[in-house]
Amino acid sequence: MKLCAIVLDYRGAPKTEACLQSLSGQGIDTVLLVDNSDDDGASAALAMAVGRVRLTPIDYQLHVLKPDTNLGFARGVNFAIGHKTARHCDAFLLLNNDATMNQGAMQLMVTALEHGNADVIAPAIVDDQGKSQPQLWYQRFFGLQTIRPLPGSYPYPTGCCILFRRSLAPSGLLFDEDFFMYGEDALLGWKLLREKKNTAIARSAIVRHTGQGSWPRCSLFYEYHMARAHILLAGKTWKSPLERPLLLLAKSAGLLARAIRRSIHYRNTLPLTAFFLAWRPLKIRKNP
Repeated sequence: MKLCAIVLDYRGAPKTEACLQSLSGQGIDTVLLVDNSDDDGASAALAMAVGRVRLTPIDYQLHVLKPDTNLGFARGVNFAIGHKTARHCDAFLLLNNDATMNQGAMQLMVTALEHGNADVIAPAIVDDQGKSQPQLWYQRFFGLQTIRPLPGSYPYPTGCCILFRRSLAPSGLLFDEDFFMYGEDALLGWKLLREKKNTAIARSAIVRHTGQGSWPRCSLFYEYHMARAHILLAGKTWKSPLERPLLLLAKSAGLLARAIRRSIHYRNTLPLTAFFLAWRPLKIRKNP
């Protein structure tokens, strides 16, 4: 089985360097690094980090893919899967650039994929202090993310780290490209559920995740894309057409209440502004 890892970078060269170093010795054939920085200075910093990684005894082929613009998460992953350098890959490891794999983690995940009945394998994810990050459930009507199932909720594999066969994305599209940032992994979980595909956790495979996103809270980027993701999910996670207006109505009420709370908390109208903007597809790509 030819294994390829996909890592997306957005102006995070030091984190990406540590991530790439952790992939050496894992039995990976190729690493596809997507430079989503859309910034000459950040791309130069990433190139220097990649140069340092290549000076170390890594045992995989490292390819840097540089699209013309910041593709976002969903399109960035699909871009790597469909790229000519990935044609030989039988399975893909998707790993956040702010995560690192413990040695041996990849082999444990591969064993689970080859010998189990799951289509997607996730590792045990821990934070910087070694505290486990639990399985998440998404509640379709109110957009709640919980660690225990609620009525109307379903589990989903976090995009932080998953291993999957190429057959899961036969057309090269793993994620729905309507999502720019946030929510695409929740929709993937819905797709897996509807298609009766299984997800398993290789609990002995440890991945450390800092959990520090690239975007500050209460920025227009964060507030818009978080609200937009929930609205998109409301339109895509219905079991029958009759459910769709109920999902949109419930999600609208929940998002409005969230925006009001956050505007009061941050003493800033951005969350409310983003709530109203999020009903339209806008190209909000950079942090102000």
